[in-house]
This record gives sequence, structure tokens and C-alpha cells, in this order.
Amino acid sequence: MAITRTRRSSIERRCLSKTSKRLFRSKGTAMFRIVYQAECHARGRKTL
Repeated sequence: MAITRTRRSSIERRCLSKTSKRLFRSKGTAMFRIVYQAECHARGRKTL
């Protein structure tokens, strides 16, 4: 079984819930950014 690793962007390194990462993993960068902004807004954090 081979382990495939991909480079992580700065958005992926931020505190994003594991559920969101799993749900939107293959949806593309635009969708991932929207989810990230929504979670930051809900938690009262600044976005990148």
C-alpha cells in the first residue's frame, strides 16, 4: 500500500475542521476557500 502525499496550501494548514477537509477534499481550490472563509466567519477568526 503506497502512501500518496500532496503538498498542502496555507489554507489547508489552518485550523479547518476535519469534517470539512474530508467533505470538500476533491472539490477544488475555490470550494475549499469558500468553506474556509465560512468557518472563519463562524468562529470569529481572520482569514488569510
